[in-house]
Amino acid sequence: MTPENWRQTGHIIKFKDYDIYTRVVGTHGPAVLVLHGFPTSSYDYARLMPLLADHYRFILFDFLGYGFSDKPQKHPYSLFEQADVAEAVASYYGLEHVYVLTHDMGNSVVLELMKRGRLSIERVVMLNGSVLLTHYRPVVTQKLLLHPTIGPLITRLRLIRRPLFARQFGKLFAQRPSAEEIIEFWSLIQYHDGMANYHLLIQYLSERRIHELTWLDALAQHTAPLTVIWGQRDPVAIPKIAEAILERRPDTTYFPLDEIGHFPQWEAPQTVANIVHKAFS
Repeated sequence: MTPENWRQTGHIIKFKDYDIYTRVVGTHGPAVLVLHGFPTSSYDYARLMPLLADHYRFILFDFLGYGFSDKPQKHPYSLFEQADVAEAVASYYGLEHVYVLTHDMGNSVVLELMKRGRLSIERVVMLNGSVLLTHYRPVVTQKLLLHPTIGPLITRLRLIRRPLFARQFGKLFAQRPSAEEIIEFWSLIQYHDGMANYHLLIQYLSERRIHELTWLDALAQHTAPLTVIWGQRDPVAIPKIAEAILERRPDTTYFPLDEIGHFPQWEAPQTVANIVHKAFS
């Protein structure tokens, strides 16, 4: 499925004055709220969804500033607001008791949702994500985008172009995506001139630095069964982060994937589908 096919089979809902892209996959079984990461979109799960659609009702969406959702410029993108978006999506689809499948930035969002306690989260499957910045290893472009002067300059001059994106993004995978797949991911970032916000979107890392221990405490105290799937060849969210999660939640069911990078749901969809089905059954 191409990004355009993905867009056409979705549905727009309103959050404040903004359009949020959503997509429902499957009609039977428990409801699963699906959270994506930076800098991509719900399309990250395009390979995984067909393998599980007969068993669950997946509610996917693009966070504000991502994918096919609105991308307001000069907007103070915040993890707290993204958690508000997640709650709004859950409310729109009538979700009171949910399972959560989450990756990368979405991991911090689900921890904030756990802390709030307004949404009844019954099970969580977590994929690679830097929820503890002590062990976070950013790529070069991420470091530059975080700089208060260089970051805005990079986006204003549109210095990140497809060849540079392809080199940096490709490093996140143990099995490098094809040129066509890279173009698809790039198109999602470019949609609605998303590159103009790149340096703003990544500021969520600053919030994470401030609140990460509080969020990890919320994870430790939450009663929802937790399954962690972690690509061991992730150069950014290295396996030590998964180990830190296990220290706080010793009851976690852990699946290290040896020859997989930062996007297990893209690189090893069948393996991830098998684990998710077991975790949610």
